Amino acid sequence: MQKLLPVSLALCLLLLAGCRVADVNFNPDREMSKAQKIVVAGTEGDEKAVLETEDEIDAFVKSVNVEGWRLADLPEGLTGAGSFTLWQTETLTALFGDKKAELKEICAFLIYEDGDYLTIDTGFANIAISFSIPEETADYLRSLTQG
Repeated sequence: MQKLLPVSLALCLLLLAGCRVADVNFNPDREMSKAQKIVVAGTEGDEKAVLETEDEIDAFVKSVNVEGWRLADLPEGLTGAGSFTLWQTETLTALFGDKKAELKEICAFLIYEDGDYLTIDTGFANIAISFSIPEETADYLRSLTQG
């Protein structure tokens, strides 16, 4: 199961990177920082914050400590604490002509109130991947959803 962690993180982070080919020096922090907007929502879906500046997104990426995540099965009965929806400007090619690039949702992180778990919903083929995350990461993410 440990071998699936890099694959699942790469899947979400490749979505963040758009359609470009991942380079040999794949760096999750660098790839996640390509998000141009992160919408933080509470349990009822109410917007708590929007992270849009480079400094805000960099601070978020540093605080989530991706290297400490481990694939895990979610225990039953967890209560949701909120979500983080990552957005990026779509990649356009010459084939699209005059079409203007728009922000597109690339994935969502769901954090839980009771336990140090996180689920990434890729929005791609109904794939959701669950992780056990460091306690300080879970505390940080929960604090944002209560904003």
